[in-house]
Amino acid sequence: MGGLVALVGFSFVSSVTPGPNNILLWASGAEFGFRRTVRHVIGTALGIGTLALAVAAGLGVLITTIPGLEFAMKVAGSVYLLFLAYQVAGSRTLERRAVSRPLGVIQAATFQAINPKAWIFALGAITTFRPTDLPVMAGSVLVAVTMMGVVIPTAALWAGAGGVLSGLIAGDRANRIVSLALAALLAATVAYVWI
Repeated sequence: MGGLVALVGFSFVSSVTPGPNNILLWASGAEFGFRRTVRHVIGTALGIGTLALAVAAGLGVLITTIPGLEFAMKVAGSVYLLFLAYQVAGSRTLERRAVSRPLGVIQAATFQAINPKAWIFALGAITTFRPTDLPVMAGSVLVAVTMMGVVIPTAALWAGAGGVLSGLIAGDRANRIVSLALAALLAATVAYVWI
């Protein structure tokens, strides 16, 4: 039971903190509203769960044992996060033109394959929290389902907050401050990639 509580805590911290998913969810919520962003929320959870199962099936071992591959993924992921932070900081607002339409379930799920924070989340959850008293498959499914169950409300929180925040920050100065703050938080997640 203690391991499950720890997994929920780890999943909450990993999924509620700023990162590419949450920035995109915020932007989608701001532009399209919460209701139209629900598919994006569900796709994010499904993608995280699928990634966790792929890691459990051996993809994580493959990545961490091939010399240079893990480092290359960290570099590519860091560059991507910094590029996304630059785009967020450079926009007049994060809002209306950050995404052209809401992501669907498949698009949001597929995005997890290139999201470095999602990889770290999946690797950490599977390697640290998979119950040793269960068969490997059952333990992996339990971890993946728990992660998905935590991702749904945290992703929904960001999508909903995007809509609320968009209505509250009408002025250019307020938009600029929010854009810079979100960009700084996103850039700070690069440190998480290297820990």
